Formats: sequence, structure tokens, C-alpha cells
Amino acid sequence: MLDEIADDRLRTYVVWGPMLGGETEADARTATVNLPDRRALHFWTGAHGVAEAFRAPLGLGTELAWDTFLVYPAGVRWGETAPVPVYYMHVGKPLPAERHFNGEKLAEQVRDALNRKSSP
Repeated sequence: MLDEIADDRLRTYVVWGPMLGGETEADARTATVNLPDRRALHFWTGAHGVAEAFRAPLGLGTELAWDTFLVYPAGVRWGETAPVPVYYMHVGKPLPAERHFNGEKLAEQVRDALNRKSSP
């Protein structure tokens, strides 16, 4: 998707963490080579706080929001709770099939978000 969307306004925030319990920050650093785009910012967390914070906004119940792609228009900020995305997709969550990862659909939603303005 990043190769297809050359827009410099696009930012990708990648949060790496111990999904299965054994992953380390060193593993995450090694994996960043798979997403070398200059618009991608990589972060490591040693806990599940970020994945837990998106449970409610995404309606995941007890599932953690890892392997999840969230789309926001420019200007959205994290407040007291995690912001609700304008669109999201996932890999392997018990959510409707239309939310299963599809690169073409995700790119379409990202293009749409790039043309939106966030709510005040």
C-alpha cells in the first residue's frame, strides 16, 4: 500500500510488542526492515497496553488489537481513551468478514482518509 500511495501526508505508525509473549525489542528492530518506508514510524512496547486500549473502540471484546490496521484522517489525537478510527481491518479476529485484511480495500480507505478533515 505504501508503494501505491506516494502522498507525503500519509503516516504509518507501527507498534511492535510481545504478541505471543516471547518477542523482544531486538526482534522488532530486525522486523522493521520489512517496512522501510520513510513515512513509517516504528515503536516498541513491552506490554499489551496499546492493544488493550483499542478493544472497546473496535468492539473486540476480550481480543487484543494486534495485527490490526487502523485508519485516521489527519489531526486525530489520542485523548483519555483511544480514538475510534474511520476504518479498520484485522488479521484473524472474530469480526465480520468485511473487516478481514484486504490490501486494495485498505488502500482505498487510506486515500479517502487523506482527503478528509478530522472533527474538531
